[in-house]
Amino acid sequence: MVTAQESKQLLTLLGDDAEDQVRWMLRRSSGSWESRRLQLLDTLPDVLGFYSEGSSALAADFYDDARVGAPGSYVATPIVLDRTVKIRRGVAWASEPLSIDDDELAAARFAQLMRTEMARPYRDTILTNQKQDPAAVGWTRISRGGKSCSFCRMLADRGAVYRKDTATFAAHDDCLCTAAPVFKGGTVGPEANTAQYMASKRRRTPKEKAFLRDYLAGNYAD
Repeated sequence: MVTAQESKQLLTLLGDDAEDQVRWMLRRSSGSWESRRLQLLDTLPDVLGFYSEGSSALAADFYDDARVGAPGSYVATPIVLDRTVKIRRGVAWASEPLSIDDDELAAARFAQLMRTEMARPYRDTILTNQKQDPAAVGWTRISRGGKSCSFCRMLADRGAVYRKDTATFAAHDDCLCTAAPVFKGGTVGPEANTAQYMASKRRRTPKEKAFLRDYLAGNYAD
């Protein structure tokens, strides 16, 4: 049975491989920078789709392992949402440094894009299935611990369980956090507090943003 941390480590390895692949693709591209961008626009979405399928399958396997002992029966379904348009926009953004012959910056951008997008189906699979599973009470955030930023540490603090369907998985481009389902009959941590729910909103008011800045500075200083 795979634990949440072990599954997270497997996702990290998959992300490392995805980064290596996109860097290789960039080196293999040739011609003008516009031509290289077109080559990547034509090929990278399909390659990313391959890693996204792997990410979602990894999450589904972990979900089923984590569910052992929970009441009733349920089999997780891998979730890969169609993000073709956003991925193509990401490729265009990552390609910009090629116009000034800065392959190093382009490679860093492509690596960031690849890791961010391939990790998304993992979280989508966990969050979507726990909403559909009668035995699930919510989800919890698995961070990098001391290596995480103050924002991620706050969201994962106390092993908080996000029970409300309105809570989204707040993430930034270099976030390596994952989600884990929480089930009835298992170990259930405290419910997320007001600040954690506020930080998990898709949109926040200026007043809420100011509150969170002060809250992080006072409680989770780096």
